[in-house]
Amino acid sequence: MLILVVSSCSKKGCTDPMSLAYNSEASKDDGSCTYPDVSKKTLLIRKTGDWCQYCGEHATEFVDDVENNYSSTVQVMDLHYNDGMAVDVGYNMISTLGSMSTPGFAVGSVIYPLNYSQITQAINADILLTPEVNVDLNFSIQDGKMNINIHSLLSTGMSGDNYYLAAYILEDGQVGNQSIATSTGTIVDPNFIHNNTLRTEASGSGNPFGNLIEFDADGNNITSYSDIILAPSSIWNPDNLYVVAVIWQQDGSTYRFVNLEN
Repeated sequence: MLILVVSSCSKKGCTDPMSLAYNSEASKDDGSCTYPDVSKKTLLIRKTGDWCQYCGEHATEFVDDVENNYSSTVQVMDLHYNDGMAVDVGYNMISTLGSMSTPGFAVGSVIYPLNYSQITQAINADILLTPEVNVDLNFSIQDGKMNINIHSLLSTGMSGDNYYLAAYILEDGQVGNQSIATSTGTIVDPNFIHNNTLRTEASGSGNPFGNLIEFDADGNNITSYSDIILAPSSIWNPDNLYVVAVIWQQDGSTYRFVNLEN
């Protein structure tokens, strides 16, 4: 007598399609699903330029201090102005936010005078706010193209009205000229390392604040951008690119910063 023994193997993985870790081939959940953490982060925007001597001096020292002291809660984004790293999305953002000096700083969407103590106080206050929207993200780069997935989740009690999602692509480690003020005059450092440089916004909508978010009945939204063509590696180093997902809320012609994930 021939006895056939049939065994079935169920593939394990994340079975929740509302998780960025979702595996469509998995039939048994293994606890690997990921969701947005309930956390509040803030965005420090700096208007800068390689020609700006004080951008290379005290403004850079301040940014370095912020990154050291708030490494898990603050994301710096450099908007270059009138130099070779300036981009249209940066110009458009500056135009919408309002008049900024160079160097100039905004905490979220609020521009502050060049008073580092006041800017630090604003950072501390923003971090303490209750998050209205929480965010999870992942991205990958292959063959000169980037894929991005972002999960936005409304906090309990939030209506979801007029929230926008922007996926900013930033680059670290760009080596180039930078004017620097010294006690004996201005010098130009040809090997200055430019970090947090805004390269583009992934949606390509033309709006520097991204696209309107449509949440489902449970307050979820998953947005994906596929095959974003990156500049050649001689211009953008793919190893140094990363994504910052930022939530804004539109109020007329202005946008209020809400939260981010990086």
